[in-house]
Amino acid sequence: MFKRIYFFFLTYIAAMTYSQTLLMLWFFQNGISYAEMLIYFFTIYFFVFIFYFILENRKFSSRFSLLLGILCSAIGVLLANFIPVSTYLIYVLALFFALNFVFFWTIYNALHFKYSEKHERGFKSGVYFLLFPVLGAILSPISGLIVGKFGFSFLFLSSMFLYIIPIILISYLPNFDFKFETHKAFSEIEYPFLIIFQGYISMLTWNIIPIFTLFFITTPFKLGSFFGYLSVFAALAALLNSKISDKLKKRASFFYTFNILNVFSYIPLVFSNSLIGWQLFSGINNFTFNLTGPFNMTLTLDHAKNEIVTTMLGRELYLNFGRMIIILFVLFIYFITNSWQTALLYSALIPVFYPIIAYYQRVYLTR
Repeated sequence: MFKRIYFFFLTYIAAMTYSQTLLMLWFFQNGISYAEMLIYFFTIYFFVFIFYFILENRKFSSRFSLLLGILCSAIGVLLANFIPVSTYLIYVLALFFALNFVFFWTIYNALHFKYSEKHERGFKSGVYFLLFPVLGAILSPISGLIVGKFGFSFLFLSSMFLYIIPIILISYLPNFDFKFETHKAFSEIEYPFLIIFQGYISMLTWNIIPIFTLFFITTPFKLGSFFGYLSVFAALAALLNSKISDKLKKRASFFYTFNILNVFSYIPLVFSNSLIGWQLFSGINNFTFNLTGPFNMTLTLDHAKNEIVTTMLGRELYLNFGRMIIILFVLFIYFITNSWQTALLYSALIPVFYPIIAYYQRVYLTR
């Protein structure tokens, strides 16, 4: 069953990676500022946070939710075609991508771990994070090549053929009822402060660093190739290390070592004033970040009080809270200093506290 679930996930990630990797470049070409891009992301996560509470006690089947989530992602990509008509359309895109987060990612995260044994969680976390960089390495340069030769409209429209595949595969997935017990999930999850940090740090790597990459690269193929080169080896290392930790039942050394390496990998990025330096240090950061991914995921799973569905909902709530915090922090620093480098510097210092707080909360340590 898990192979079927994972293949479905692969097809969706392929469609999403192909269609959305260069979306910030499309924004940039249409005159959308860096600040507006950050506000766009804040709008997504704010909507997600609100929708979770609006949907309190509502029940959906997992298949219907996944279908709705995929359709919202595809609609968002199609609407991106019309951004030249009005740049304010990015906030409509934000609404659809927020619905994608709520109905696809929340449900899929539960589905991914629902059909696995506890001793497999490290391995399942590893293969979860494996797909993003592997498919990114293949599809990001292809997206750049397509845009360079045929334009963004062709990229967006052609991606619809890829979205059809996971839609067809939904009927082959197991079906279960998903109830949005938002208040319960919000109040009963373990280590909520650390999960907020995880959201903050993931936003820094997945969204803020790609935005600032536009300082150095503004052509489709070069940008696609840049994203494609990042961190496939890190994902393979994460898969291997998480499997070892499952066998040894000792995650502490992996959790602290990789997270310490990761938080310090942000610092050199701030002082990278050339493309070569940015490529080098963003590659190192992507490497260390992917090493931490499976262990940050299992932090939630290993200490879960509730069933997996409610646990993953609670995790998403606090992750989104962390993502909103870093965006507000970066914008605040920028508006008082008028310097993106300064904003990046201060935002890059905050993750240093993550392993420190985890240590004082005795995560994976004998009490």
